[in-house]
Amino acid sequence: MAWKRLKPAIVWRQGEMVLTCGGTGSGKTTVSGELLPRRKLVVVCVSKGADPTLEGPYFKDYVRIRKWADRGNHERVMLWPLPGKTIVETRKLKQAVFREMFDSVLLHIGHWCVDVDETHYMSETLGLEQEMTDMSEQGRSFGISCWDNTQRPAGIPLAKYVNAMHAFLFQTQEEYDVRRLSRITNKHTHIKEMTANIQRLDREAHEFIYMDRTARIPPVRSIIER
Repeated sequence: MAWKRLKPAIVWRQGEMVLTCGGTGSGKTTVSGELLPRRKLVVVCVSKGADPTLEGPYFKDYVRIRKWADRGNHERVMLWPLPGKTIVETRKLKQAVFREMFDSVLLHIGHWCVDVDETHYMSETLGLEQEMTDMSEQGRSFGISCWDNTQRPAGIPLAKYVNAMHAFLFQTQEEYDVRRLSRITNKHTHIKEMTANIQRLDREAHEFIYMDRTARIPPVRSIIER
């Protein structure tokens, strides 16, 4: 289905979780840039040293901050911690910055949409798996939406699959990845069908499968022109 037809058909409510899975350059950030404007309060958590996509037109209105306390009254922020002098120091600094944000949003203010640019790094490398799991399992009660981006489904909290109401799945040839992603189904499809569809995706065209776990619509193959 053409993206211009699919996009308005997607009903993403406040408090619903989203998962995108695909390699570098597959189109994950473009998909999030298309749909994040639907949320009023958005924090994009950037763990990379540099990312040209996040500096593009989709995110030009976001205010870049280094610490969560610096957000002020801004409703759209990019939480992008400064690096330390060493890799170890950088990890500790990022861990502290993102943990403060998770604690604040989940325990005190709610209602934000938290977009994580690399869920595996946040969970495994920075050791924030429990915070991310708590956000996924309890966030809906506080009107919190999570948007998680990952290159592979390995090494991210199981709660990200269980609680994702919307998923954008890009092409992968890794057997484990296909098995894991093919289990994200709804009443309109089954594992064997999902496996075949994931394997047929065109990586060069940045094609993906949109899965609506609420089952309002069946799985849809689409491409966003960039």
